[in-house]
Amino acid sequence: MTRFVMIFRVFTVVTFIFFLVPHSFSQNVTAPVTPDKACNITTNPDFCRSVLPPYGRSDLYDYGRFLVRQSLHQSKRFSHLIDRSLRDNSTSLSGAGIGALRDCIVLSQLTTNYLSSSIATLNDTTTTTLPVDQADDVHTLLSAIVTNQQTCFDGLAQASVLKRKGDLYQPLVNGSKLYSTSLAMFTHSWAQKGHKKHKQGRQLLDELRVRRDGLPSWVNGGFFRSGPSRRSVQQSVRGGAPVLTTVVVAKRGKANFSSINDAIAAAPDNVNASYGYYVIKIKEGVYEEYVSVNSSKSNIMMVGAGINKTIITGNRSVGDGFTTFNSATF
Repeated sequence: MTRFVMIFRVFTVVTFIFFLVPHSFSQNVTAPVTPDKACNITTNPDFCRSVLPPYGRSDLYDYGRFLVRQSLHQSKRFSHLIDRSLRDNSTSLSGAGIGALRDCIVLSQLTTNYLSSSIATLNDTTTTTLPVDQADDVHTLLSAIVTNQQTCFDGLAQASVLKRKGDLYQPLVNGSKLYSTSLAMFTHSWAQKGHKKHKQGRQLLDELRVRRDGLPSWVNGGFFRSGPSRRSVQQSVRGGAPVLTTVVVAKRGKANFSSINDAIAAAPDNVNASYGYYVIKIKEGVYEEYVSVNSSKSNIMMVGAGINKTIITGNRSVGDGFTTFNSATF
């Protein structure tokens, strides 16, 4: 593959997660069921039952909304707990411990943003059906919060913070269970109608097919024919996704920026997807920088010159006092 494409829709850290949940549920998702029966589709039925109101009947859509709301409350409480732990223990914790707590604050804030966005989407519809793109977005965000929680847990455990701060362990575990339960309930209700149905096997591979020019098959040939900074609203991606602006990054020669982070910083904040992608073409070269995409920078697409041509590198490591979370170059 001679070119790589990275798409940032809403979130800063792109996460691909394959989440296994029980796949057999014969009950109509619009029919009222007891909490006990609804929880059988989740990965942790006992925990699910402890969260849902024990009496009454509702459908999976309402249960899904309720669980996402509870997840948002949990995320906010955990953010306050982490913030207090950092303030009260700044002198007694190691540098690694302080770094891990700071990472958790960032991750928890992202989780809160993702859940707020998910709630807004679910509350904005009066039906039980979401458009495919909205269902995909919410599913991605709920998957990301599970990963955020695990990343926080791993960082605190590695820095031995959980041994010194026992009050963090149970909220972390409960948060992980709640987020996983919310994802499972959404997957079996809203996402079940929203997601596209794919044929097994070959069709999925076809979607990953790469053309002779190295671009994915879903990008048309004229995608990058406009010059640097030229405003374009051409329909460039299959399905009608437009390009808002294209900028070029290069270490030398004609370009809009000399660093990737500068190009990202110049992207407009909180752009609606309907306006199109902010495309960053990164020319061949070695870029010694730590690329970070703020959560306000949405719909950013980065395209490099190819394997072993566009290289992003750095030298941070845990041994030098950095957390694993902050050692990544991207």
